[in-house]
Amino acid sequence: MRRGQHRTLKWIITLGMIAVLIVSGNTMGKETVLASDHTKVLSSAFLKENITASEKPQLTHEDITLLTNKFMDILVQDIDSNYKVNNFDTKEELLNEFSTVTTKEIAQEFVDFFYMEEADGLYILPTETPPWFLETNDYDMIKVNDSTVKVVQDNYTDLDGNYTVEFEFTYDTEWKITNITYK
Repeated sequence: MRRGQHRTLKWIITLGMIAVLIVSGNTMGKETVLASDHTKVLSSAFLKENITASEKPQLTHEDITLLTNKFMDILVQDIDSNYKVNNFDTKEELLNEFSTVTTKEIAQEFVDFFYMEEADGLYILPTETPPWFLETNDYDMIKVNDSTVKVVQDNYTDLDGNYTVEFEFTYDTEWKITNITYK
């Protein structure tokens, strides 16, 4: 083999190995959950990882829907005709209610955006709820580490159009939402 062909072959092999690493890296720790029956379509890498990490409770569809629904139930409070919140008087009280489903930092972003605290109580700012998890749609679950799973869902609603919402769930004695991002 000539020297030029040998160099070309080296580059082809190197690029091939890089492509394999990129493709396998994108599927490691990822599973897709079907909306129809919540069955999981697993990658082989996810199966291998979960056999060894089975000591930690697995994040289930029920966990995801319970936490995302409870988050939204807390966010959307009962109000009077002047938009004054009936059950909480301060942002701090509302933030404490979120502690069962998310971190204070995540809750703070939503409370600051949707609520205003006045001398006579807490008021919700009249607006639409944020684009959110739709439990009837498919989503991907990506294992970040032994105690963290990212849930990624592509959705469409008439109000929001196309959007992707990503939830990070972390286990520390119980599952909680530790990050929410939109794309």
